[in-house]
Amino acid sequence: MPPVSKGEINRCGERLAANHRLMQQGQFAEYLSRIHDEDSQAAYRVVDHFRAAHQKPLSVTSVGLRQFVNTALGQPPLVSQRLKRLPRIVRKLANMQNSNLARLEDIGGTRAVVPALEDQQKLCDHIEQRWGHLIKRSRDYVDQPKATGYRARHYVVERYDRRIEIQVRTRAQQTWANAIEQADSRFDLTLKDGVGPQSMLDYFSAAGGMLYHDEAGLARPTELIDRFEAATDAVIADGYFVRRRRS
Repeated sequence: MPPVSKGEINRCGERLAANHRLMQQGQFAEYLSRIHDEDSQAAYRVVDHFRAAHQKPLSVTSVGLRQFVNTALGQPPLVSQRLKRLPRIVRKLANMQNSNLARLEDIGGTRAVVPALEDQQKLCDHIEQRWGHLIKRSRDYVDQPKATGYRARHYVVERYDRRIEIQVRTRAQQTWANAIEQADSRFDLTLKDGVGPQSMLDYFSAAGGMLYHDEAGLARPTELIDRFEAATDAVIADGYFVRRRRS
C-alpha cells in the first residue's frame, strides 16, 4: 500500500468508528449496509495497514525492555507484547470524543511484570535513563491510580515514527488487571474502560486499593475496608460473584 497521510488515516478511523456507533445505537440495518460499502472497505484496509506498521517498532521496543529487565533487576524478564486487535481499536475510537487514529499511543504495547514496587521503581529509573530521549509521555498510575483501581507505570516511546506503549506492573498489579479482564470476558462488560455496573466498578476500585496497601506494607485504612466490604456485598447481591464458604 502506498504511503497514506495522517489526515487520511484519521478519516478512515473515523469512518470505522462511525459504523461502530451505529451498532451501539441499535441501527443495525444501516450498520450492515455501511460496513460493506466501498468506502468502509477501503477504510478497513488503511487502518489495518496502519496497525501492521507498528509491528517492527513494537518488536524492537520489546527486545530492549527485556534487556533492561536483565540489566536493572538481574532476573529473567517476564515481558510480553501485543498489537491491539482491529475491533478493539475501532471500539476505542468509537468511544472517544475525537477519533484521532494517527495519535493513538497504545496500538503497539509491551509489558514487563516485576516482583514488587521497589523493582518497578528500579526498572522505571533505568528506562528513563536509557530511553529518556525517546519518551514522549509518562504516566504514574501507582501514585495516581485510575478511578477503576488500575495501577501501573506507563511510558510512550517513539520508534520508527510509531508510538509504542510500555507498561511496567508488579505482580499484584497484574493480578488485579487479570481479574478485571476475566470479569469483562465472563460478563461481556467493559469495566477495564471504566464502563459497567456501578457495583462492579466499586468492587474493583476498592480491590485495587486493598492490593496496593498490602503490597506496599501499609495498614489498610478503615474507610477502604468498609468500602471493599460494601462493594463485595453489592456484587454478590447483583449475582456477579458468590460468597466463599469458610472451611
